Amino acid sequence: MKKYDNKPISEISWTKYKIIVPTEEDKKELEDAFEHLHYSDCNTNYVTVNQLIHEYLTPEITGNNETKNNIIVDKELYDKLT
Repeated sequence: MKKYDNKPISEISWTKYKIIVPTEEDKKELEDAFEHLHYSDCNTNYVTVNQLIHEYLTPEITGNNETKNNIIVDKELYDKLT
C-alpha cells in the first residue's frame, strides 16, 4: 500500500475510486461507518486508508458547502452493476 512518506500533499498519488449505493440510507450508513473508523485506532499513514476513513465528511460536518465524498447515490447504476 502507498504510504505518505513525508511528501507534500501536492505530490501524493491518490487512489481513484467511487462508491455507488442505491439509497441515501445506504450512503448515511457508510458515512457513519467511516466516521467510526476515523476515530478508532487506525494507521492513517497509508494513503488509501486515510482516504477511506475520511469519506464521512459532508458539508454539514465541515461547514464547507464544497465538501464532497466519493459515495454516490444512484440506484439505477447500482442495479446495473450488480
